[in-house]
Amino acid sequence: MIFEIRPLCDALGAEIIGLDLSAPLDDATFTNVHQAHLDHLVLVFRDQRLEPGRQIDFSRRFGPLDHHPSDDAVLPDFPDVLVLSTKRENGKYIGLPDAGPMWHSDLAYRKQTALGTMLYALETPDVGGDTRFANMYKAYDTLPKHLKDAVEGRRAVFLDGRNSANRSFKRTLNKAQQDKTPAVAHPFIRTHPETGRKSIFASAQHTIAIEGMAESESAEILSAVFAHVAGGDFIYTHKWRVGDLTFWDNRCVQHIADLSRIDDPTYIRHMHRTTIEGDAPF
Repeated sequence: MIFEIRPLCDALGAEIIGLDLSAPLDDATFTNVHQAHLDHLVLVFRDQRLEPGRQIDFSRRFGPLDHHPSDDAVLPDFPDVLVLSTKRENGKYIGLPDAGPMWHSDLAYRKQTALGTMLYALETPDVGGDTRFANMYKAYDTLPKHLKDAVEGRRAVFLDGRNSANRSFKRTLNKAQQDKTPAVAHPFIRTHPETGRKSIFASAQHTIAIEGMAESESAEILSAVFAHVAGGDFIYTHKWRVGDLTFWDNRCVQHIADLSRIDDPTYIRHMHRTTIEGDAPF
């Protein structure tokens, strides 16, 4: 199958034009999509018509699927699909309404972290709900030397934001979900297993400390690094449309959602998420 790759900005991101993901991709096309994902870090497929099963099938081409600790926020009959939604039934959210309020990489708090995430937009608001993506290769390359020296070779402590007393979410983890999601340590700077490039892996939402470092020094360095990530010129902002499937590489990309209208009862943002299992960072 022939398709076009249109870069979305200089920092990262590309739109894939000419592919209908409701049908399986042949091996040659899949290989080209895979390479585009490595090259551009974030891929956007517009105007898709995806049943949950088809999203799952496409996701599994890249590897086994992983699951969010919030196993009570999945799509009925499709446990591989996490629901991100501001919709309510009987006064309760049907999914996670506030996923991604801080810069983060999905499932970075697992021993075996996520390769990538696919998010499919079913309903989008006219205003708000954008997702910003940051290129962590470039964030690492442009990190000031004193910070790079401070974190090189260090390990950071990761904890699911919904499992942390220092984070605020509308839907948190229950005790059983918390017990299954203890803190883990990963390299602060990780090496991508396919490209060999270094990137910043510690994130504002999921990183709580630097191993072996005094609490005050750790907090100061984390704050400086997180400010660098949020303020860099290596960010792409995605304005969602119904039918968008966006696929990003969690090994070298961080993202954050615009939740500024989440308390507006007229604001509806409804999406299906699949997450591809990756490896232990090194």
